[in-house]
Amino acid sequence: MPAGAVIVDKDQVLTCGEGEGEGSAQALCDAIAAAASPELASPAAVSPESAHPSPAPSVEQYFEGRVFPKGQSTLVPNPGSGPGDPRLRQALLVGYEGVAGSVMTPGAVVALPAAEGSAVEFISLRQVAGASRETSACERWASGSWRVALRDFNRPGVQIAATLMSAMADEAWKRSAEFSETIVTGPEPMLSNLGDPAAMASCRKFAGEEGYPMRAEPFSVPRLGIRSWAFRIFEEKTVRQWVEVVRTPRYVLEIRIPRQWPKPRTDPAVLLPRIAAAAYARAEAALN
Repeated sequence: MPAGAVIVDKDQVLTCGEGEGEGSAQALCDAIAAAASPELASPAAVSPESAHPSPAPSVEQYFEGRVFPKGQSTLVPNPGSGPGDPRLRQALLVGYEGVAGSVMTPGAVVALPAAEGSAVEFISLRQVAGASRETSACERWASGSWRVALRDFNRPGVQIAATLMSAMADEAWKRSAEFSETIVTGPEPMLSNLGDPAAMASCRKFAGEEGYPMRAEPFSVPRLGIRSWAFRIFEEKTVRQWVEVVRTPRYVLEIRIPRQWPKPRTDPAVLLPRIAAAAYARAEAALN
């Protein structure tokens, strides 16, 4: 890139060219970082006006900077034992109503067996919820079906595809938007275990990763595949996630929408079955 240039791509990744002087790219990068994270600014960079901070803005600011070697999209390598089924990668959504996957952490397929810790780290980058620190019979509700597949069925023939979709200012929703998708393939007994809504009965209430009381409450969605079901995850009185699971003879698909701000214009409980229907249609086209 040209000296003195500053590039910010659609994923808010900041790249600074080399340059010198007060107007250099580095100075601009420092200014951007200081504006996004005022607490990190040095005393010399604080202006007299900043000594009397103005009221906090009504919209939260978010800034993240990441630097990767040329041609490398993530610092976490795929821990899978093979390349995975290319059709499974094609089965993942690549866009929905203006929401798209990240170029830095694109959707991927992990072929098992794989080192559990590395697989958790790799897949969590593509999910709206990370794995629980402690093994729990209820962790699938907070973390996802993929976590149960990895923990209990980490063997040849099982594959996990995962992707994270996001948008900061979408024209269709006029709001921030984020959701994740997983598709798990493997033996039929495993799929039956992952796609069994009756298993929730013993996990309506459970402790979250930080010890806060959590609970799962089901709600109705249109049928997809053999069966489909949805639930909300509450942390105390706040909804943290909206989840839908679709079970088919060949795979289990899961969509998760997290609580986010600004709120999507459409209720996530209404968005969820729409996204699930689009994901199911794409998966059926790719895997049939």
